[in-house]
Amino acid sequence: MKSNKFAFTGLLCLLALLLNIASAMLASALKLPAFLDTIFTVAITFYAGLIPGIIVATLLRCAMTGSEIFLYDFLYGICGILIVIASWLFSRNKKEFHFSRRVTLLYLLIIVFFSTFVSSFSASALDTFIRPLFEKVSGFSAIDDISLVFQKMNFSVFLSYLLPRIPITLLDRCICTFAAYGIYSRLRK
Repeated sequence: MKSNKFAFTGLLCLLALLLNIASAMLASALKLPAFLDTIFTVAITFYAGLIPGIIVATLLRCAMTGSEIFLYDFLYGICGILIVIASWLFSRNKKEFHFSRRVTLLYLLIIVFFSTFVSSFSASALDTFIRPLFEKVSGFSAIDDISLVFQKMNFSVFLSYLLPRIPITLLDRCICTFAAYGIYSRLRK
């Protein structure tokens, strides 16, 4: 019986990975001001826990960087792992997480804000301290364009990356967390 559950979880992880890639590509193609690349990572975290969530977050970054693993892009996997940890921290106790609709909503909002903070902070730190080590970097143009404006206004490099990232990441975390919870609710049934 455990091997069936393990196989089912593995299949869900693979499906989550593929659907994350598809949703991220769709967001990019539509030029949406959000990444949408962690919807299914968070859903698998809600459903199966920390380790499957981290596996999907790590594999997602490997898959998104392609066969030529571009180290700088791969480091953004840290953001995904932190999102998984934030989601798991507040959803791991299912009895409390599902105590009532209001409590669940409160937990989801806490997950949104906490994961926004850790993701924005870690990505901005990567851009500030690691990005200068690489000549070629791929970036999220909306954040990069606005950060240049902040830098020209003499904001610190870190703040220049952090300030434009917060609203975009907050929107992304709201969409991804609530969509993930909807998917998780369907899987539970």
